[in-house]
Formats: sequence, C-alpha cells, structure tokens
Amino acid sequence: MYVNREAAIFSASQSSVTIPPMNVRFVAAMLLLAAPAAAQTVSGTTPSGIFYEASGAGTPVVLAHAFSVDRRMWESQIRMLEASFRVVRYDLRGHGRSAAPSGPYSGYGDLREVLDALKIDRTAIVGLSAGSEVAVNFALNYPDRVNRLVLASPGLGGYRVPPIPWAAPVFQAAASGDAQTAAKLWAETPIMTLQAGGPARDTIRSLVMENWRLWTYRRTEVALTPSAVNRLAEIHVPVLVIVGEADLSYIRDIGMVIAKGVVNGRLTEIAGARHFVNIDNPDEFNRDLLAFLRQ
Repeated sequence: MYVNREAAIFSASQSSVTIPPMNVRFVAAMLLLAAPAAAQTVSGTTPSGIFYEASGAGTPVVLAHAFSVDRRMWESQIRMLEASFRVVRYDLRGHGRSAAPSGPYSGYGDLREVLDALKIDRTAIVGLSAGSEVAVNFALNYPDRVNRLVLASPGLGGYRVPPIPWAAPVFQAAASGDAQTAAKLWAETPIMTLQAGGPARDTIRSLVMENWRLWTYRRTEVALTPSAVNRLAEIHVPVLVIVGEADLSYIRDIGMVIAKGVVNGRLTEIAGARHFVNIDNPDEFNRDLLAFLRQ
C-alpha cells in the first residue's frame, strides 16, 4: 500500500513519467527483500518448567527480570541487543509462563537449566533487582559459565534489608488470602513506582497484576550458603553495577557494596531513574549496557 501511494504521488508530479503496474510490484518486492528481517525467536520450557525465549545471533546475553513482573520487562532492550547478541530472556520460577514452586528449588539452578536447554556454555548475565541476585548466585556457583555481569538496582543474598513499613499492607493482604489486593498494593509501593509516567507506568502495573498468583505461593527457594554478601571477592569477571539516582537508599547501598566487593567492578548512576532503571531511562541504560557488553 505504501509503495502504490508513493508511485501515484510521483506519477502525478512528473507528468512525463509513467510507471507501469509491473514496475510498482517490482519496487514493492525489492523493498520487502531489502527490509531487515525480524529476529527469529525460539522458545521452550526446561524439564522443571522454566519458560525461556532466545533470539538474535552472536555472543549470548541472558536477561533476568525483577520480582513480581516477568521477561516482558526487557522490551526496551531486546531489539538493540538482538542486533549483536544471542539474547535469552526467561521467566523466573512462578512468574510469567514458568511453573509455580512445588518444592525446594534455587534460582541459579533454574538458570543453569535454561542455559543447558539452549546449549550455552558461557554467557553474560544482565539482572535487575531479584534477577541480579540470581545472577550473582549463579556466578558464585558456576564461575566458568559466566564472562561478565550487569547488575541493575541489585538485590544481594545475605544483605540485611532495613525495615520497610510500606510493604506491611502487601504482606497482610497476602496472608489473608487476598492475592489480587496484595498485587495491587505492591504495584503502588515505592520500589515499583516509575519516575516516568504514562504507558511505562501502566506496563509495570499490568505485569504485576498479571503475576498476582505469586502472592499465593509458599516460599520454597533454597538460600545460597554461605550467602553472596560474604563471597563477592570470589567473582573475578567484569561487573557493571547500574543504580538509579532516585532508587531506594538501601538498593543504592547494595550497588556500592557489590561494586567494591568484586574483583573487577564499577558502578554507574542513571540520573532521575528509580528502581526500574531500564524502563525509567532506557536510552541511557541501553548505552551503558551496550558499551559494557562490547568491551
């Protein structure tokens, strides 16, 4: 339709030129051939029920999302990364299309299953919040399978989180069996609030509400022992820590602890961004991420 309209405009403005219908079809075909093909996405589920998707080609990069959302939180990064990397995103256990917990499990074990299913021996891992905690634990358990880490708004196993009174109503709703109210309240908490408004904020709220069943699960994840906070010096691969300028103070503190504790770490701050730095300021986040992965 676009080619036909453009051909008609050109013919009307150049009365001495006639483009036969066959030529228009030929131009349309050439444009279709010249257009970049969308990256093919393959998907699957691991033996224990973890759903994953992979697209693009090149050095592998795994994306691990935050608690209470799912793999779709990375939409602002997928196209950029697909151009240079093989991009893997997956749903943490109990999130998105992954199976609910049915017994003891570990986040790093689930990630290993995803890599095994895709026959990936070694990868970069990009995690945000709970996804960062998974990435760190995976690097400690399988150091030979990681070549670099990007830890955004990070969580950290063993770090003592200060009291957070704003979370109390969420847990009270969940304890009473009202999981949907718990999800709704959680979506309004400071850690889930975006600096940016409009569609981005609606997207986060929608993902939280679609994952409301999280608030019905009994916690069965096995903690890493000894905890990661005491083992950061074991991580020798390059580590980039990204924090939002307006994120919660304890998250920013975790970022500094990690950047100082690993052997080869550095910390960068994204101005104006809160917890979901990849959504609050995707342009700056993407620039920092791509530059680090290409080093």
